[in-house]
Amino acid sequence: MIDPSTRQLNAHAALEQQLQTVLDHATRVFLTSGHETVEADIATALKHLRKRLRATDAALLLCPPADTREEGRFVLSAQQTEPLGVRVRQLLQQREQWCHLVLRPAVRQFATETELEAEQCVLTALQAQQVILVPVVGRQVDGGCLLFIFQNTQSEALSRACLQLLSTFAHLCYLMVDRLGVMEQLSQREQLLRRTEKLASIGSWFDDLVSGQITISEQTARIFGLDEDQRLVTIDDFYRHLHPDDRQRVRHELHDSVRRGEATDLTYRIIDQHGRQRTLHGMAEVITDDSGQAIARYGSLQDITEQEVRERHLLQAAKVLESTNEGVVVTDANGMIEAINPAFSRITGYDESEVLQHSIAVLKSSRHDARFYQDMLRQLSITGQWRGEVWNRRRSGEIFPQWLTITAVQDGLGKTGNYVGVFTDMSSQRRSEQQLEQLSHYDSLTNLPNRRLLIQRLQHAIEHGHDGQQLALIAIDLDHFKHINDSLGHPAGDRLLKQFAQRLRRRLRDSDTVARQGGDDFMVMIEQVQGREYVAKIADIIKRLLCQPFDLGIGQELMIGASMGITLYPDDGNSVTQLLSNADVAMYRAKQRGRNHYQFYSNEMTRAASDRLELGSQLRHALQRGGQLQLYYQPQVCMASNRVVGLEALMRWQHPDDGIIAPGRFLPVAEDNGLMPELDTCALTLACQQIAHWQQRGVRPLTVAVNITQPTFVAGGLVETLSLLLQRYRIDSSWLELEITEGALLEPTPAVLGTIAGLKELGISLAVDDFGTGYSSLAYLHRYKVDKLKIDRSFVTGLAEDDGRVITSTIINMAKGLGLQVLAEGVECEQQLMFLRDHHCEVYQGFLFSQPVPVHQLQPWLLPATG
Repeated sequence: MIDPSTRQLNAHAALEQQLQTVLDHATRVFLTSGHETVEADIATALKHLRKRLRATDAALLLCPPADTREEGRFVLSAQQTEPLGVRVRQLLQQREQWCHLVLRPAVRQFATETELEAEQCVLTALQAQQVILVPVVGRQVDGGCLLFIFQNTQSEALSRACLQLLSTFAHLCYLMVDRLGVMEQLSQREQLLRRTEKLASIGSWFDDLVSGQITISEQTARIFGLDEDQRLVTIDDFYRHLHPDDRQRVRHELHDSVRRGEATDLTYRIIDQHGRQRTLHGMAEVITDDSGQAIARYGSLQDITEQEVRERHLLQAAKVLESTNEGVVVTDANGMIEAINPAFSRITGYDESEVLQHSIAVLKSSRHDARFYQDMLRQLSITGQWRGEVWNRRRSGEIFPQWLTITAVQDGLGKTGNYVGVFTDMSSQRRSEQQLEQLSHYDSLTNLPNRRLLIQRLQHAIEHGHDGQQLALIAIDLDHFKHINDSLGHPAGDRLLKQFAQRLRRRLRDSDTVARQGGDDFMVMIEQVQGREYVAKIADIIKRLLCQPFDLGIGQELMIGASMGITLYPDDGNSVTQLLSNADVAMYRAKQRGRNHYQFYSNEMTRAASDRLELGSQLRHALQRGGQLQLYYQPQVCMASNRVVGLEALMRWQHPDDGIIAPGRFLPVAEDNGLMPELDTCALTLACQQIAHWQQRGVRPLTVAVNITQPTFVAGGLVETLSLLLQRYRIDSSWLELEITEGALLEPTPAVLGTIAGLKELGISLAVDDFGTGYSSLAYLHRYKVDKLKIDRSFVTGLAEDDGRVITSTIINMAKGLGLQVLAEGVECEQQLMFLRDHHCEVYQGFLFSQPVPVHQLQPWLLPATG
């Protein structure tokens, strides 16, 4: 019979053997465990240990770091896992009360009879009668313990060997967690390194000089266009990718680096695997052995291709800023100057040192009020850009005009960090404009306003006059003035005209306009008149001025009379054309009645108005029915080759009863009746039809110029109409040119800007007709980038006089300076042609070559495309 002590020894030996078996099996399993399977593998081993120890439950606790609020991790083995999980979480929440138990390496086995509060805390939390606690401390976690839970106290104390095996198992579990944690961190760091290299376009490499193998990173492979999984290359592979122009230099640098054991810092070009040229920046260090012999190199390389392109663009931009004639200034968001270019200093007179870190307000003049700058800032905040004319002050104190464009520069968050201002000094342009204004709007002999300025002032007075206010026009024609020129000579006639102009100007009010229309024709515009009697008194005053003799500088004095015609606004008409016409009609009536007196316009002179009314109705029907309106073409001739290079399309009306009606008769009627847009569309349609016909016949390309009136141009819809016509007739848009008057370009409204942009996009050129007869602004020529200037026939006609020659040569030189083509119209004699050719006008048209003709008469000038 076996005694109890022997039986106990045998039982302990058997348990030790079972625990050793579980431990051996767990060790083999743990060798292949991964991050995803480790907890399941530990749980399986716990299950076997729990059964061998006859424990109710088992748990492996991985305590969190002491300075965190993390709950901690645990692995359970129990018949009912969920209740045990609740109890283990409660135990972890109370870890401050018992965690010191795991700081001692000894395995503890305690039951409900224990007197230690920490042990009672563990038993209570786990609802156990007895617990075996195996403490352990790891590296990746702050420690923990292995717990075996019993619901009775009958189990015997384990042998030292069993406790040692349990402690070994616990340490094995924690070593597994440590190993997998380290592997996970290494993996994360490697992934982070790969991502960092990719984001920074920086690759790394290691060159084993002994084996000749170079280990490269994923990003290095990507830079060279290699397979991203490729990790080994040779130095010859590297040399093959070098740009031929850089290969010798880089070889020499690397050889010297290895020989001297020194670091390298190189920039070079490669041709990657896909044939693309890239620019790289590489840095490397040399590793030597104890004898100083180089055994390896390691380093990094970065793809700086895009950076190099950006730097080149910045350098180019800097060169442009240095060489441009436009001033450039950069300020911060508060208007403090941060940078300027040389043109800024040249225009303003300020050196860089005088304005840097100073407010842009140093340039302010007194020309603009606070509201002006507030509106500027408001537009900048809304659209990010402001463009317009500004008067600023130079360092010398001179106030000068600029054409200024300001652009707000925003960061990635949409916040404005800088403002960039680009400006052009408009001083010389303004002087030229003023000179041209004087030449174009004032009579050079008398210095009185000419007909063009008179029309402008008359239009302004009509548009801005108040209801009930009258305005009078007095047309004055000196009687028999031609006899003075013929008998006494033009100098004597000029003296008389100048003296008469001076008398008128001195005697009439400053608010009255006295204009010379040409020759001996004068016009007086009187605003705020007080009835016919008041105007009659003014006419009597003018008659008395003529009663005084004129000194003609020839030793004799002369007296002269005048015929005057008077019309009133709004009694006799409400348009400039009508009032001027009425005044002329009345003046001719005065001549017919014996001269040297005045005549008021009356209803007896309205036959022409009635005719215009009837003509307007007939014109409307002609537009609706079609067939009556047709185009005549006047050739435009190249000065150099004497070849027809263009045609101006001019509308003619083939009336069924009256025959051909000249445009001078029906165009004013169309304007009065609001038919100009329809007439313009008709002209464009007929011109496009004819261009299509010529293009199909293979005619050499020509420019067909079509006049577009201001109402059509500014109303909108012109681009859409032309786009439909180009598509319908399938014509080359470069054949088509639009002629517009200066007035259409004066107001840069969105509609006008949109129309010009649309025409340019369609490929249609733009010419300014009758240049010099309107505002003659250089600013709009620059702003709208017109292609051609047409010199008005009135200037060409005036080439016989000094004024006409000065004005015409000025316009030609100005247009050349702006890079515009120049065409003179109304050329009627060889002298005019010679003057224009000598002053480098490129193209002309006029009766000297041909009057406007119907299309069938153009055949001699239409050459084949190969001719």
